[in-house]
Amino acid sequence: MRILLTGATGHLGAYLLREVVHQRLPIAAWSGSTPCSAWSVPVTPVDLTDEQATAACFQVWQPDVVIHAAALSAIADCHRNPERAYALNVDATLRLVQWATRVGSRLLYVSTDLVFDGQKGNYTEADHPNPLSHYARTKLQAEPLVLAYAKGVVVRVSWLLGPKLLGGVRFFDQLHQHLRHGQPMGLFIDEWRSPLGLPQAARCLLKLAMQPELTGLWHLGGPERLSRYEMGVRLAQWLGVDKALIRAEKREQHPAPEPRPADVSLDSSRFRKTFPDIPWPDYEASLAELFSLADRPS
Repeated sequence: MRILLTGATGHLGAYLLREVVHQRLPIAAWSGSTPCSAWSVPVTPVDLTDEQATAACFQVWQPDVVIHAAALSAIADCHRNPERAYALNVDATLRLVQWATRVGSRLLYVSTDLVFDGQKGNYTEADHPNPLSHYARTKLQAEPLVLAYAKGVVVRVSWLLGPKLLGGVRFFDQLHQHLRHGQPMGLFIDEWRSPLGLPQAARCLLKLAMQPELTGLWHLGGPERLSRYEMGVRLAQWLGVDKALIRAEKREQHPAPEPRPADVSLDSSRFRKTFPDIPWPDYEASLAELFSLADRPS
């Protein structure tokens, strides 16, 4: 199985790349950044908004499976530059669908829990999306493009827990650093997700990508519905530091250009029933795995 991974240096993409390498599968890794190497795999810079560049690289590799994890995912960036968000999150996805169709590749597209408005929580695949941000709208607009393809798979993932393996720090890195240095940090008590450790998310996505008989729409999140505040407190307890460092805050204290959904926790029953033997780690089990990782590339 020849795999093509987009967004290979992103937060999720790096974990996917490492998992593919661990399973010793042939892979072509693409990123919008400069050329680099990770886990002895060369990462090729490919501008997904460039039709000719995408076509040339796709034709060279002729993948059996495409895992499309690339996106303009920062909500603020999408709000500031909606045209680029659409070009990367919608147009580029359509381009990959078209090339996958030509060569018969299976295509797994990583979407987001933020396609929901947060009024309900515990969302299933049958629930009606209603995105509140431009980022989420572009991710949702790309979903039917993939689902219209006979070999297309869309996976909406929840909040993914773990440090960034490549590049700069992310929210989890900041939270961990604050706690380790005894610095307080405010986190929302009125915003809920279904956190899942990034290593497990990568394993689950790769498992689904490699099952040719499985298509359609899937939800993938962890077994618990937690607020950001609860995540911070439990991380503090796991690290053995003062949980009072985590301050309870509300979303209304931090106005944003676009509204934030309150509860976008996911019901992952379909995935759990399809893969009952795959572990489903809770928050502490995910932390235990994350802090045992010692194989970040230099």
